[in-house]
Amino acid sequence: MRKKIAIVTGAGQGIGRAIALALAKQGTVPVIADINGETAHKVADELKTMGVPGMSQSVDVSDVEAVTQMVRAVVEKFDTIDILVNNAGILHATPIEDITEQEWDRMMAVNLKSVFFASQQVLPYMKAQRWGRIINMSSLAGRMGGYGNGVGYAATKAGIIGLTMSMARRVAPFDITVNSVAPGTTESAILQSFSAERIRELQGMVPLGRLGKPEDIAALCAFLASEEAGFITGAVIDINGGMFMG
Repeated sequence: MRKKIAIVTGAGQGIGRAIALALAKQGTVPVIADINGETAHKVADELKTMGVPGMSQSVDVSDVEAVTQMVRAVVEKFDTIDILVNNAGILHATPIEDITEQEWDRMMAVNLKSVFFASQQVLPYMKAQRWGRIINMSSLAGRMGGYGNGVGYAATKAGIIGLTMSMARRVAPFDITVNSVAPGTTESAILQSFSAERIRELQGMVPLGRLGKPEDIAALCAFLASEEAGFITGAVIDINGGMFMG
């Protein structure tokens, strides 16, 4: 049986990197897609030390043509795509009164538009083989508005949930599952815009008493990408230490 091929966006660091490593450990070949080609290449080299023939791609996920070219490059090398993890995203904490049109549009393009168009590009290959897994990274902010992030971020993450459900209904006849993961505050580079005091406050809100780790999120994504998760679709799975229960 051939190994499955997975594209993980935003995989040059943090949660994306952890997801790629977790997928590799279960026998999948990850494609490391990141706007930073250097970090993507480093993660691909890390995979090679594990004996996994990974691939790196420098791509701005907000650019539809760039995403299209990336998918073509992956198919040229591996013939198909089995798994897509739409993990790439940006965060802001700008007050409502100060958000510019440019900032709003960039947030929508990177966090939401990219999820749809990357999925659109891989679906023909998944449909042809009648099997696929799409995993979309939402957020606690998309579930309840967030604590320390901006409204644009929360809006994109809520939009991902709606997109996940809508797409899941339409591709289910092809044995393709589409699910969303909604992490709470997680130890990653995206927290760099938060003050140390704010991070301590957020940690204090977590019933389990700690922030999430990239490996926590990665383990869930690896399960959703597996054969064992084949009867789960259209789900939003919260992984936040108890910050949101509903």
